[in-house]
Amino acid sequence: MSSLIQRLLTAAVLIPVVVWVVLYADAFAFVVVLSIIVFIAGYEWGGLSEINNSAKKLAFAMATLFVAYLLTKVDANIVYSLMHISLFFWLLFIAFIIGKPKCLLEVKVPQGLIILLGLLVVSLTFLSLQQIRTNYQQGPELLMYLLLLIWIADSGAYFAGRALGKNKLSPVISPGKSIEGVIGGLLTCLAFAIAGTVYFNVDNGVLFVVLSVFVAFVSVYGDLFESLMKRRAKVKDSGNILPGHGGVLDRIDSLIAAGPVFLACLDLSDLF
Repeated sequence: MSSLIQRLLTAAVLIPVVVWVVLYADAFAFVVVLSIIVFIAGYEWGGLSEINNSAKKLAFAMATLFVAYLLTKVDANIVYSLMHISLFFWLLFIAFIIGKPKCLLEVKVPQGLIILLGLLVVSLTFLSLQQIRTNYQQGPELLMYLLLLIWIADSGAYFAGRALGKNKLSPVISPGKSIEGVIGGLLTCLAFAIAGTVYFNVDNGVLFVVLSVFVAFVSVYGDLFESLMKRRAKVKDSGNILPGHGGVLDRIDSLIAAGPVFLACLDLSDLF
C-alpha cells in the first residue's frame, strides 16, 4: 500500500474522532484523549532526545503528563504568563531559524537541556489546548477553529508549494518547504479567518484575522522545530504509530507552537 493511501486512510479514521472529541465529548473524555496524545508525544520526544532505554522513555512520558496535569491546577495568571513566555520563545526560535538555521542544527546542546525543553513544550501544548476548550464560552468551537486553521495552512502550503514552489523556506532544516507554499497556506488561512469573524461574530474582525494569520505563520515554525529535532537525532519520523504519517509528534508539530501562541493571543487581544 502506498504512503499516500495510508495517509488518506489514517486521516479518514482520525478526523471524525478528533471532531467528536473536540466538539462533543465531555470534559473527562477530552482530557483522557488529550492525555494519551501527550503521553505518546512525550515518549517520542524521549527518542528525539536520544534516550535509548524504553523504560526511561516511558518515565519521561509519565513525567511530562504529570507536569501537564500540575499546570492545569495553577493560578490563571501563571497559566497566561507561561503562554506569554511561550510566545516569546517561538518568536525567538523563528528569528534564529531564519537567521541562523545552520547554527541551530550544529550547536552542541546538553541532553538534559533537550529533555527539559521537550517536557516544557509538550506539557504546555496539553495546557493550552485544555485551557482553550475549558475557559472560553465558545471553547470547543475555538479549539476546532485552531485545528482547522492549522490543517488549512498545511494543505494550502502543500498544494501551493507543489504548483509554484521554487524558493526554499529553510533548506538546511526542511528542504521540502517553499516560501511560495507558506504564502499560499497563509492566503488560504486569510480567507478562512474572514469566514471565522462571521461565525464567531467578533467585535474586531480585523484583529481576529491578523491574529489568525499570525498563528498560522507560527505553526509553520512548529513544524520546522520538530524537523530540526529529527535532523539532530538523525531520524526520519518521531515514531511509526500512525500509518503514512509517522509518529504523534509528526502530527502535532504545528500545534506545539500554535496552541500556546493562540492562547496567548486570545489573552492579549481580549477578543473573547
